[in-house]
Amino acid sequence: MGHTLDSIAKELGLSKTTVSRAISGKGRISEETRKKVNDYIKEINYRPSAVARSLAANRTFNVGLVVPADSALGEMPYFQTLMTGVCDRAMDYDYDVLIILADNEGITALKHAVQNRKIDAVIVSRCERDSKVINFLKESAIPYIVVGNPMDPVVPYVDHDNAGAAARMIETLIDAGVTRMALIGGGENINVTHSRLQGFRNGFINKGLKADESLIFLNMHKSERLDSVLKGALSEGAECIVCMDDMLCNSVLNCLHNDGILVPEDVKLCSFYDSNLLSTSKPSITSLYFDAKKLGAQCIEILMRNLEGESITNVIVKDFNIQMRDSTT
Repeated sequence: MGHTLDSIAKELGLSKTTVSRAISGKGRISEETRKKVNDYIKEINYRPSAVARSLAANRTFNVGLVVPADSALGEMPYFQTLMTGVCDRAMDYDYDVLIILADNEGITALKHAVQNRKIDAVIVSRCERDSKVINFLKESAIPYIVVGNPMDPVVPYVDHDNAGAAARMIETLIDAGVTRMALIGGGENINVTHSRLQGFRNGFINKGLKADESLIFLNMHKSERLDSVLKGALSEGAECIVCMDDMLCNSVLNCLHNDGILVPEDVKLCSFYDSNLLSTSKPSITSLYFDAKKLGAQCIEILMRNLEGESITNVIVKDFNIQMRDSTT
């Protein structure tokens, strides 16, 4: 026989309102009564329906994860790993995750979810400059957090220490005798591009050197210039091609292979982001490993605390590993 609030109230000799208050944790009832109700529903293994639970708590028990609609296939390993961390941790809080496609090309789906109260909070998985997503959330009365440093003091965020990690990798390469490097970077509209660029420069500065600005190439995603840029960098004496992410590194490796340029015999190669996109590369690629799953879990934990009344504080996760592999030996 299924249990209902009415049947529980009748069994315990309480009103339906009192039972509802005890289950939701809201309303003025004694601790003795609250314990009596909760002990009983635990004994009978009672779980309120999703609708009843939402009404009682005035929550949807959904969190929105905003993923850019323009994500290329090569970018997906990062977003999939981040999503896994978000979903796994959300389950611990009895929350479901609603995937929302939105970016600077359009935020209709996000507006619909927020304005129709489909979600309790929002995680923004990519941080763009002059972001329509973030600008909308700043004007909304919904808790949110951004993955990546928005470079805006009023926007809450979590991020890896991309600048610090990139600098450390460059220092490691310099210590190994590599001093002339070309940087292949992503879109200037993405904030992580600027963090990694700063780290690249800082690595040289920390070793008393200066990066060659003529060997820094941004906006290279989907660029038809990649092959000519690589040939130009090699003609200028680049000893190592440093890629800002796994997608770029995979494209660079393919270009070099097609041109008969050997790694690491003719030029060394490394990436500021490691993923399974590079797991089968020959040679194996030196790269920076960040735990995107942990980052996703961190977002949920912060939002859940915020929903309970805590203020959101920014978090920079400093854990990373430099994976030294065959491509730089």
